[in-house]
Amino acid sequence: MEEQYKGHVIRVTTEKDNSAFPWIPICRILDGASREFIKQIDWPIGYDTPDRAEKAGLIISKKWIDAGKP
Repeated sequence: MEEQYKGHVIRVTTEKDNSAFPWIPICRILDGASREFIKQIDWPIGYDTPDRAEKAGLIISKKWIDAGKP
């Protein structure tokens, strides 16, 4: 999943492990103009479907951007 947000590009992918909630979001935040990599957020909480993991990753990424982190 990829989305533009406040001058950034958010890319969320998922990885699967063998836990009860196997889908974990991997969030990458890029500069919207240059596409330069800014931050990767590894979220340790798993979800039961890849769709839910992607949606959670999108929310996490937006909160990071809204907080004004460098």
